Amino acid sequence: MRFLNEYDRESAVDYARTWALYRNPKYKDYDPWGGDCTNYISQCIHAGDIPFDHEGKDIMHQWYWYSDFSRTPTWTSADAFGRYVLNNNKYKTENYGIYAVLADYDELEKGDLVQLIYQGSAYHTMIISEVILDDRNYLLDYLICQHTDDLIDFPLSEKEGERRYIKILGYYK
Repeated sequence: MRFLNEYDRESAVDYARTWALYRNPKYKDYDPWGGDCTNYISQCIHAGDIPFDHEGKDIMHQWYWYSDFSRTPTWTSADAFGRYVLNNNKYKTENYGIYAVLADYDELEKGDLVQLIYQGSAYHTMIISEVILDDRNYLLDYLICQHTDDLIDFPLSEKEGERRYIKILGYYK
């Protein structure tokens, strides 16, 4: 039996803010090949202690990046990433790596993810960097960080398009 480990949301968001307007030179910049958003988000959640996953049955069920020549599509492609994180674990499974679920808008925390969807496929990924509450603790908005159109602490309410909300519950190792 594996133990569900805690996702380090603060470290993920610290990384997101540090690199939102820049590129970490340890990683390739995928902007010239359609966008860097999911590469950046993968870096953020990896900084939040989510380990590389080599245990899936093939590269669409694994998640890692060592170089442009040693990586999975799930690290850099928004749609492949979304399918991976939402299907790697389900209720009562303990597969190695991330455990994430679809969430409602009002369930998100710092470090959770938002994807923009078109005709059922994800085309963009963002990370929640702050939860904005009013003086009565009611949710007003979220701030997000992203790459491709680089943004730091940008209001989610100003993003257009159909959305998918992803809550990271933790990871198994």
